[in-house]
Amino acid sequence: MTTLARRDIFDYLCGEGGPWWGRLDEVDFLGSLYDLDRLASTDSRFTAAPEDIFQHRINNPLDWSDDWVFEYPQFQLLDGPDEVLLAFLARFVHPEVQPDVDHSSQRVAKLNRLLGPGGWTLRPFKFISGRPVYGSAPRTGHRPASLTAAQ
Repeated sequence: MTTLARRDIFDYLCGEGGPWWGRLDEVDFLGSLYDLDRLASTDSRFTAAPEDIFQHRINNPLDWSDDWVFEYPQFQLLDGPDEVLLAFLARFVHPEVQPDVDHSSQRVAKLNRLLGPGGWTLRPFKFISGRPVYGSAPRTGHRPASLTAAQ
């Protein structure tokens, strides 16, 4: 996935798609994806990511904007493997995070438009209490955008 595609996704999540943590708090959301206690802090006063997050989002909420997570280096959302961002997006639309099924499906549709050129899609793979749980998958019949645009 290109950096441009990732930025478009981040813009969506910070704009009409957000807040990215949904009905959870940021630490609970991120703790379901990362072992936060094993991630180093970006602040030399602290040893691990939870202390960092608490300091800059709870104690001093103006330190970091709502989009801080996308450039926090330990999370690798901007420059890591596609699977890291895809797991984040699947969690973003999970029923525990987004309880409204209609709103969640609208978010999935928008994300799939943004993911499509990179060859990815979010699709339901199971249900919890009748609500879809999404996972990522390669887009079927995908042709690289560079080939499609050249024709």
